[in-house]
Amino acid sequence: MRTILSLLQHTAALLGLDQKRCVACFTPYSPITDSSFADLYNMQHSTVPATHGHWNTPPQLCPDCLKELPPRTKGYCPVCGKLYATESGTPARCSRCLVSPPPWTRMTFFGAYKGLLRELLLQHKFHSRLDTGITLARLLASTYQPAETPPAAVIPLPLHTARLKARGHNQTLLPAILLAQKMDIPLLPKALRRIRATIPQASLTKQERQTNLQHAFSANLPKTLRGTHLLLVDDIATTCMTLEYAATALLAGGAGSIEVAVIARTPEPSDTTSP
Repeated sequence: MRTILSLLQHTAALLGLDQKRCVACFTPYSPITDSSFADLYNMQHSTVPATHGHWNTPPQLCPDCLKELPPRTKGYCPVCGKLYATESGTPARCSRCLVSPPPWTRMTFFGAYKGLLRELLLQHKFHSRLDTGITLARLLASTYQPAETPPAAVIPLPLHTARLKARGHNQTLLPAILLAQKMDIPLLPKALRRIRATIPQASLTKQERQTNLQHAFSANLPKTLRGTHLLLVDDIATTCMTLEYAATALLAGGAGSIEVAVIARTPEPSDTTSP
């Protein structure tokens, strides 16, 4: 057995298959360090120790692809994530959130749903690319910083059982796991359930999306977490309707307050003006 394993390792080395490869372009590269990853994005890692995992491990991306994935740090609404036309200026509430805020306190996201970030999200979501999934999760974990009131637990947005069987995985679970690891808080994958099968939101109009999600979620929070602040995690936010219905269900189930975190925020057609 050892001889066979050694032969396979030698063959892989000759073919270059043992090299670290970028999950986006598959180019071999030398893995960068945590410090260079932080320097590239000009951000600081959380001081909370990761006691159960590797949320702060650098994403498996070559330097060229990493440069195509800058985090969005300016020009957006910090509550709903609405992207403004220019990526400049301190994050400020949009007019919609000033008048009628969503059922959460703030939204954290890594970047806009376009370009390479969009490609990686689609690879993970519809082609079960675990390597891209963990890379995307690490990008979000590197961006997220707890607010003054940190969450008591992390809840991934659930799929209906029929959708989960068809897809084979829940794309929100990996980022939720890494965020829970970063803050050393519980992960509650069963606290929120999708009790009614729905049509994929992407194929519906805005009005159809509202009807589609009615009574789709049910929350069952442990007594110890009722009245606490919770973090709800999804992969992509477009109209935010799914998040709104999910957050509303959690609040009805006893949560004190909700914040949300997503990997990407989709620019809306109307996102052309500043606040």
